[in-house]
Amino acid sequence: MSMEQMKKSERTIQISDEALRKVVALSIKDIKGVAELVPETSVKIMNLGGAIAVEVKIFVNSNSRAATVAGRVQQIVKQSIQDMTGVTAIHVNVEISGIAQEVL
Repeated sequence: MSMEQMKKSERTIQISDEALRKVVALSIKDIKGVAELVPETSVKIMNLGGAIAVEVKIFVNSNSRAATVAGRVQQIVKQSIQDMTGVTAIHVNVEISGIAQEVL
């Protein structure tokens, strides 16, 4: 085994879909306008051979612009996955599953 092969093999790690789901859930928890993730089916991870695609289903607060919230979720999820795991999220699709009344 060459030195280059050893260096590459030392940097290879496996990250479970469940760990990636938790990263996504934590990263959007405090985004203004996100009321909550849709229970049970909220985060789907698809492996694209070294990179991933993510689907996120959320409820937004009634006083928020859904398109603005969805864009922010995309941005933060991509950055969080990259920062916390080193994995590149090529696509982050956000589905607005409903509107939640904000409780004061």
